[in-house]
Amino acid sequence: MPKTRLTAAGVERLRSPEAGQIEYFDTHLPAFGLRISSSGTKAWFVMTRVSGKLIRITLGRYPTLSLAEARDAARQAIEQAKAGNDPREVQAEARRQKEQERRTTFGGIAELFMQRHVGRNLRPNTAREYRRILQGPDTQRWQPRPISSITKADVVDLLHRIEARGSPAAANRALAYLSKFFNWCLEQDQLTASPAARVRALTSTRSRERVLSPEELAWVWKGLDGWTSTFAALFKILLLTGQRRAEVGGMRWAELRDVGTGRAVWELPATRTKNRQAHLVPLAPEVQDILSGLPRIGPLVFTSRSERSISGFSKAKAVLDERITALRGKAGLVPLPAWTLHNLRRTMVTMMNERLGIAPHIVEAVVNHISGPSKRGVAGVYNRALYLDERQRALEAWAAFVIRQGSGHDRRL
Repeated sequence: MPKTRLTAAGVERLRSPEAGQIEYFDTHLPAFGLRISSSGTKAWFVMTRVSGKLIRITLGRYPTLSLAEARDAARQAIEQAKAGNDPREVQAEARRQKEQERRTTFGGIAELFMQRHVGRNLRPNTAREYRRILQGPDTQRWQPRPISSITKADVVDLLHRIEARGSPAAANRALAYLSKFFNWCLEQDQLTASPAARVRALTSTRSRERVLSPEELAWVWKGLDGWTSTFAALFKILLLTGQRRAEVGGMRWAELRDVGTGRAVWELPATRTKNRQAHLVPLAPEVQDILSGLPRIGPLVFTSRSERSISGFSKAKAVLDERITALRGKAGLVPLPAWTLHNLRRTMVTMMNERLGIAPHIVEAVVNHISGPSKRGVAGVYNRALYLDERQRALEAWAAFVIRQGSGHDRRL
């Protein structure tokens, strides 16, 4: 076994053998050395005696463990052995302690929450939101901290950072997800108090109840017209069908039937709807025209890659807002009050009822609601009709209404 004075520069120069492994013992600390395998792996080791028996202890790999750190670890192992302790048992206990500490950090417990609660009980879209909040960049600085050290001030600071990016609604959602997580920690005896317990949402949730006016709808449509992004087509179909964002965003070509005819329909399977009920969406001619203009690059209708659905809704919505603001600015108007993509669905429901005179049970059928007045109690048992023809007429009337607003035929902008 060759001996050499191990130095940082010298260790870097040492080459691996053609086969097997070679060990270099340090002349500065003779019991300490470096083992190099033919694969190029370099590992530090130390030889010492425990109860009179010579043992070898692997200290770690280079360069993860530097020469200076490895020498210190070797000296500690030798001292532990002289004191009558087995360094291997000391190492194992240190690893157990480190793992226990990791399990009580915010990051460690968040990982358990994702495995035991989110992964088992929640839908993929919801799981993605939890992952973004609990394991994403906003909570990165929390990951190594003991979960008991997270305070109300930490939570409030996080919400303000999210709000400062121009995402007040995202801050409110983050608070909701964090509250659920910390409450789960209470149930698992990981915490004695939730740091989110007395934190209030930074902004009112009234925007979630917002309904756009016909004039506002017109500006939204104008903002979408002429925009070449895939999101323009997606947002238009979101508006014209009134379906949920995840449902439209995950639309597959195989779900579409008879496009280009008067009986075109989008067949949503139960696995892709919020209420786990299969759903049929008749497609108005305007929706079919949009779909016909999209390229087919895979099974998904809206995608930047053939196997993955499109992402980046928040950024795309911000671009749309900028387009609308610019158009209104040219007309001497202020920006539209804040609105969300989900407001489009609520707007359609409201205007179908109030402006287009469509019966409430038809509107509920259009948006796949199973909890509305016409589905409660005994009525819910017997009211199984698909109302497909009525839904088709309702969606055609709605699409025509939106187009008229955008073209200015119903009103002056």
